Amino acid sequence: MSSRSFRVFGTKKDLENIFSEFQKNNTLKYYHCGKSDGNKITDIAKTDNFSICLSGRHIGNQYLVIKDDETVQFDNYKQINQKLNETSIVIDLGGLYDENTILPTTVSTICYDDESSRKIYNNLKSIMKRYSVSIVNGYMILKDAYDKKAQLRFATISVQSSREFDLKV
Repeated sequence: MSSRSFRVFGTKKDLENIFSEFQKNNTLKYYHCGKSDGNKITDIAKTDNFSICLSGRHIGNQYLVIKDDETVQFDNYKQINQKLNETSIVIDLGGLYDENTILPTTVSTICYDDESSRKIYNNLKSIMKRYSVSIVNGYMILKDAYDKKAQLRFATISVQSSREFDLKV
């Protein structure tokens, strides 16, 4: 299995536009990773705290994304993870932590060799590339976030990490 990932900095406005287009082009369902009740989500932009980073870290709000005709697989503990769902990608939603700090959204797959996974991943990446206005050190910066660059701290790891690790936009 080969893996792929990319990261983007975007505000709620940026991410709503991207996921609106992504969901219009693809019939998908999302599942919150980790311990799950198995409820599918059809519009990620309508999830609680969409594009708000509550933890202050770039990880922790992950969603497994699969095509609507696929069945999600759970492990023995009723948890959802990508290892058991090879036709998927994972979106770790970032966003604003506070009014001055933004954390990246990471899109990844450990199953890039799988055709379905690769198509979903590449489709979302191409949409994000079209909406990005700058790429800095491999991070795509989406339009609204870029327009607010003077007011925002672009934290790449966490809000607790030293500012020397922040992305300079």
